Amino acid sequence: MTFLEAYASHGPDVERVAVSMGIKPHEADRLINREMDRRRADMPRQLRHLDRPRAMVPFVGFDPTEKSWRGK
Repeated sequence: MTFLEAYASHGPDVERVAVSMGIKPHEADRLINREMDRRRADMPRQLRHLDRPRAMVPFVGFDPTEKSWRGK
């Protein structure tokens, strides 16, 4: 199975792509990252702002003063 076939059927799931291609997971991860970078580079410049991280959406139990929610 080629990488593009595996990526089309499994998406960015590293383990499943690696198993279907018969390669190691770190190699599949590298190929997936390269494909995702290529797809992002093909985006028109006007739409790239839609790909940036979004603000956090409050949920039940969300405490905006809690710093661990922000990841830093």
